[in-house]
Amino acid sequence: MYANKILLAEDDTTDAEFFQRALSRLDSPPELVWCKSGTEAYLGLTGQDDASALPRLAILDIKMPGMNGLELLEKIKSDERTKNLPVIIMSSSDEPQDIARAYDCGANGYLVKPNRFQDLRDLVGSIHTFWIKTNRLKPLHD
Repeated sequence: MYANKILLAEDDTTDAEFFQRALSRLDSPPELVWCKSGTEAYLGLTGQDDASALPRLAILDIKMPGMNGLELLEKIKSDERTKNLPVIIMSSSDEPQDIARAYDCGANGYLVKPNRFQDLRDLVGSIHTFWIKTNRLKPLHD
């Protein structure tokens, strides 16, 4: 069983706070674990002794200092402990090459960050409904 949480790797404080605000408006929202860099997110994911502490979903921004979101995605998908973790890229980029590269690296989805809070709230609601409430994850084996 995975923990009822979402990992958000996002270096922009405003974007992360808006995401948290949108998430908090949901019924029974999961815990948000906010990491400000790809390195911090990867260490948090792989530093778990208990596989059941893994989040149900990771959402990564592409453009972060140090380890960017695509590098983090590649590490997540190549690590035996985290390879089955669903990962969505959520970026301000709508460039076809960024989208293609994300899927080539193993992304389970690619979303463009909305410009308006209401649109973000709707998007976060959709993420929650599908990835947290409806989607079934591969069972963990310790």
